[in-house]
Amino acid sequence: MMFLAGFMVSSCELINPEEDIPSYLYIDNFLLTTNPGTQGSSSSKITEAWLFLDGEFLGAYALPAKVPLLTTGSHVVRLEPGIRDNGIASTPEIYPFYESFEANVELSPNTIDTLKPSTSYNSQAKFLFVEGFERSDHLFRDVRVGATDTRVNRTQEGIFEGNFSGVLDVNIDQPEVLIATSRRFSFPSQVIPTIYLEMNYKSEGIVGFGIIGYSAQGLGDGELLLSAGFRPREDWNKIYFNLNRVFANQNFLEYQIVFQAAIPQEEGTYKQENVRIWLDNIKLIQF
Repeated sequence: MMFLAGFMVSSCELINPEEDIPSYLYIDNFLLTTNPGTQGSSSSKITEAWLFLDGEFLGAYALPAKVPLLTTGSHVVRLEPGIRDNGIASTPEIYPFYESFEANVELSPNTIDTLKPSTSYNSQAKFLFVEGFERSDHLFRDVRVGATDTRVNRTQEGIFEGNFSGVLDVNIDQPEVLIATSRRFSFPSQVIPTIYLEMNYKSEGIVGFGIIGYSAQGLGDGELLLSAGFRPREDWNKIYFNLNRVFANQNFLEYQIVFQAAIPQEEGTYKQENVRIWLDNIKLIQF
């Protein structure tokens, strides 16, 4: 009888083994700090933390996150700031221009350790331009398609931050416009460079971004290559355009950043007679 009781206890232990009690990391939202004079606004949209524990990748977690860990004791945590390439949820990426965050943690079972990660721009990041529309001679003044009075103006209405934002008005008489930077930039020497275009925006229209590339002779109107864009959005949003592919395998000498704006259509009919597009804190960054 004693043997049977002991067998039953052992069987229960096999069926329901004792489970490890996890420790927890609570990862708060990232805080970005910048040098306003050279790097512009500290606005960011870091959506995930890519978590490494003692160098081992454990996963990418939507922020803020509470992460269970089946380990205890002293460990080194590294968090890589993650963004959505081109604003698409299915394309999460570690943002190459933000620094990683590291911390030493002492993990205990059933205990929550809180991390408040911070980041800054990588010291090797090269800011080709930072446009906040605080000056009247802002970069986006080259009207390539549209009436001569179709341009990005400065506004204090509905601004994102600072004193001004940029605004573009598109109407039914000119339902599609193309605006480029008034400056040309040297084409990257790498076959596939690391280059992103950041910005804050809100929009009533459809907008696509890309480049106009110029050959070694610098003749003609250039070649238009659009990369990605955004659709109407009522509230201010932050987006990171990955321009690596649009620059890949091209043989240009110079380029302009360009955007195409249009009034949305439904079954071939324009849905509105006028749309407005607000832009701010546009940054072109590369390694």
